[in-house]
Amino acid sequence: MRALSAQKHNALSLRLGNPTLILSVALLLRLAFVLLTVPNVDGGDTLGLLKYGLMLLRDEFPYATPIPPFYLFYTGVVQSLFGEGNLAVFRLLNVLWSTALVWTVFAAAEAYFGRRTAVIATWLIALNPIFIIEAGQVLTESVFLPLMVSALALHGHATRHSARMAWHRAALVGILLGLASLTRAIALLLPLVFIAHLLWRYRQQAWRLIAVLSVAYSAVVLSWTLYNLLRWNVLVIGGGGFAANLYLGTNEGWCGPQCVDERAGITEADQFRNDEIYAQRAIETILSDPLSYVARRVANLLEATLQPHNTVFFQGESLRNLVVTWWQTGRSLAGFVAVLSGDNFLPKLSLYIFHIGALALGLIGVLLGMFRWHVFWQTLPLYGVLGYFYALHLFLTAIPRYLFPVEAIWLIFASLTLAGRAAIGNQDEQAA
Repeated sequence: MRALSAQKHNALSLRLGNPTLILSVALLLRLAFVLLTVPNVDGGDTLGLLKYGLMLLRDEFPYATPIPPFYLFYTGVVQSLFGEGNLAVFRLLNVLWSTALVWTVFAAAEAYFGRRTAVIATWLIALNPIFIIEAGQVLTESVFLPLMVSALALHGHATRHSARMAWHRAALVGILLGLASLTRAIALLLPLVFIAHLLWRYRQQAWRLIAVLSVAYSAVVLSWTLYNLLRWNVLVIGGGGFAANLYLGTNEGWCGPQCVDERAGITEADQFRNDEIYAQRAIETILSDPLSYVARRVANLLEATLQPHNTVFFQGESLRNLVVTWWQTGRSLAGFVAVLSGDNFLPKLSLYIFHIGALALGLIGVLLGMFRWHVFWQTLPLYGVLGYFYALHLFLTAIPRYLFPVEAIWLIFASLTLAGRAAIGNQDEQAA
């Protein structure tokens, strides 16, 4: 009887661990969400990205744009094929992009931590409401995330254990990182993480691979630089916005483009000096009160880390605000009932459960790997990407959307925790 029960259990495990099944579930959930919901583009970047995409494709920009070009080019091409402002087509394409992300998470988790961790990570992201909602958002993350995680997965498979990375794989990693950087300029320095791992992995023999990766990456990123030099005689590397985000990190944050310009003292006469003025104002604020600046940055980063992405999709009062108000006003039973009856309570709660769960379990997974030195270095790209985004946003302003790219990394580390000691132990043996 026990043997029969064990056989059924193994059969179920095999079926649940089938990547095709997980991808099918992920695809259906995202497709259902896109077909059953209406996109909300009020107050976001969507309409601007669509407009600028057509302008880039038609060469209608009056001056060099600070927006990285890859997503703009993508939106321009799609609109030229399927009609201007056709959100339905973009959302259907996002279903495919989001499903591709699920697959790349499986590949990355398997490369760094093995099959068991990969299966858990894939289920977590397939069922995760944060990622399902994201499939309906026409924003840069839909393309950026699959590119970044694909680079992680390819690099992980090419360098794991006794593998010898081929030059063409190093070139492909560089190309993927280059396209990611031309989608969101925040990734411009991300190749340094991969280069550091190659140096640890191959020592003196790493320089050829580093050169190939760097040349491939530079060829992609500098193609946009060359275009802007020839077309506008302006030096652009990836994109702009860093000075503005540095400035926003020194004060109350985003309040709309006109409001931010007025706060910084920018007038119409300063149209082409925005970055200079933003940087100047930021430095002035930091030097005037360094301790307050540090406290503001830590508080902003912590708040953005704990707040799930995509809660704004649901209408009504913030669940966080309801809980804070209840906690600060005596924590009465009636107040708690008011929290439970708040607008879209259960959907919002599901976002918090998945997000906080990923952070808590992911932190345990991060520590599990760090306590084993060989495992830490073997999986350095995952740690590096995580640290890279948090380090940058310790200086640049942080919101949940800006930290969303590391949500998939937290899920992989959370899956390592759920996979148990056998998963990390097996990785430890192979890394050693």
